[in-house]
Amino acid sequence: MKFTFVSSSSALAAMASSVLAVASSNTANVHAASSWDLVADAKLPKPVSDHSSTFVPGITGSTTSDGIYIAGGCDSPNGNTFIDPDGLELNYFLCASISDQLHIFDANTMTFRTSTARLPRARYRHAAVAAKGKLWLLGGRTIPDDSIISEVDVYDPATDSWTTVGKIPDSFLTSDNGAFANADGSTIYVVGGYNPQYFNPDALPTTFSFQTQAVLDQAAMGTAPEDLPVSKRADLLQGRGDIHAVSSQDGTKAYVAGGYAGMCQPLTSAEVYDLETDTWSNAGDLLKARGDGAMVEADGTIFAIGGEINHPDQCAAPELVPPLSHQSLAVNDVEAFEYASSLGTDPEWVDVANIPEFRFRFSAASWPSTGVAYAFGGQTSFDESCKCFPTTDEITAIDAGILLTVGGGVTEEIASETDATITNVEDDEVVEMKEKSDSYDDGEGIEMSSIASTRSPASTLSTLLAITVWAADMTFW
Repeated sequence: MKFTFVSSSSALAAMASSVLAVASSNTANVHAASSWDLVADAKLPKPVSDHSSTFVPGITGSTTSDGIYIAGGCDSPNGNTFIDPDGLELNYFLCASISDQLHIFDANTMTFRTSTARLPRARYRHAAVAAKGKLWLLGGRTIPDDSIISEVDVYDPATDSWTTVGKIPDSFLTSDNGAFANADGSTIYVVGGYNPQYFNPDALPTTFSFQTQAVLDQAAMGTAPEDLPVSKRADLLQGRGDIHAVSSQDGTKAYVAGGYAGMCQPLTSAEVYDLETDTWSNAGDLLKARGDGAMVEADGTIFAIGGEINHPDQCAAPELVPPLSHQSLAVNDVEAFEYASSLGTDPEWVDVANIPEFRFRFSAASWPSTGVAYAFGGQTSFDESCKCFPTTDEITAIDAGILLTVGGGVTEEIASETDATITNVEDDEVVEMKEKSDSYDDGEGIEMSSIASTRSPASTLSTLLAITVWAADMTFW
């Protein structure tokens, strides 16, 4: 069954009111009535967050088949856990373990298999991209030393094996970054992210690229230089980290949206890169600021899925820090940008779906033959018993269209019963995103002597302590 996304701005706007299209033809193809459907038939092999999910097409004439490849990530059941080190003013959240496993999801059978070949090194908060029929992992970090990974690791599905093709030069090291490839996979681009100290003083605007076949050939012959030969490209209009990047269907454009420029609130701006002219330009503004949200492309539309935002008081009112459970809030919606039909018009993002649960730090990928996107894992709402945001093994199928495909294109709209509010299903606490939240008791604020930075692992404490405390507190990585 082919699931089709809406193909006009007016139709996307209609979805913002959560409408369900019903066909006036007996030949209509019916899709589920929900836009955020928990997959009951499959779960991740283990709970994970801060990982990558990448669709890698099978190669015609080979034994490989289409798959979504889930690599690395935080695999601690407790996810990001509150750390209160002795003798330090700055507390933080930290993942206790990261994965060196690769899981492959087949959406045709709703099954997983786990590669017998381990990643050459465990990593999380990295970028991943498919090129030349292979999976490429770029950047990311280690624990507990929180160093940026320079090695570029490449997985070949045909041989179930990994190759390290070289290192990213020190001046280009980055984590929490985005990556994309051109149409034939001959060039990979890496964009944005954070330097080893995260903000020095801001997120990176850098874009660089390298040639894939050249580094594969050199690695096969054992002649690869230690540092990859990279080319500097045009900078982003705005430096940003905690981002994902996706390409247009024809591979001529790439998109990033949201992310963090500094340590307080995330961005709303989006940008589009023209691979032919090497230029970044404006791609409109998201309706809601978000960092670390997933992004997918399907049928000429870019979808920004979920993400997170700091509690509004974290930087605006440094004398009062919200409770641990409120320091990072989940963004509860999916926005869509129909780039294929927006040429020559002002870019417009439209709210198309709810996320009816507290969940962030997941990744997502679309299955091209159906147009369905899948969100894998992530972290759930704060658990006071472990002072953590536990990881989950849940998979969600995302139907941004909620519509029927009709031979003649005639549809009739019926109002849906879905509501536009996100509710934490564990404690029934509404965590609506808004400019100013007063959902916690002022008397429960954490004293400034025990400020918790949820973005700051142990190895960067010395750097972060040098930053003014009000700017360093409690942004959640």
